Amino acid sequence: MIKHKLAAAAFGLLVALPFAVQPVAAQGMGGMPHGGMGGGMHGDGGHFMMMLKSANLTDAQQAQVHLILNNSRTQMRSLHQQLMSLHEKISDKLLSSGSVTSADLKPLVEKASRLEATLNENMTETALSIRNVLTPAQIAKLADVHAKLRSLHQQVQGIMGHGGDMPEGDDN
Repeated sequence: MIKHKLAAAAFGLLVALPFAVQPVAAQGMGGMPHGGMGGGMHGDGGHFMMMLKSANLTDAQQAQVHLILNNSRTQMRSLHQQLMSLHEKISDKLLSSGSVTSADLKPLVEKASRLEATLNENMTETALSIRNVLTPAQIAKLADVHAKLRSLHQQVQGIMGHGGDMPEGDDN
């Protein structure tokens, strides 16, 4: 499961740095790594793994991608767990009784920022390694698919509105 989440995050970073989307649950894709990962990256891995599938990787390329992901899995898992722990500590402080100041939170927020930066750097290196497995034609294909997805995303935003704000009123 973690391997699939790493694949999604790494390739999501490679293909979609401009996008800011939410994590998704893992879903099957015919033997390809799949799923989503939250954390410092805002990557919708399921969509980007489908994009990777559209590149029609050879068996050898799939094996290389799996190896790349296996090599980064342990570090990514550790960083993600540390980050989640810090988020819990921040929440605990914010929700505790008594006053809370910026000074109380600053060390935790700074540490979380450093962990997020390290997590993003690791995902970038993983994404670059995956990119190096692809042929120029596959990269061009993915760029085309990415442009089409971007256009669709813009169309949906135009239909639904940009803010994503829920209308005020009854909760029913």
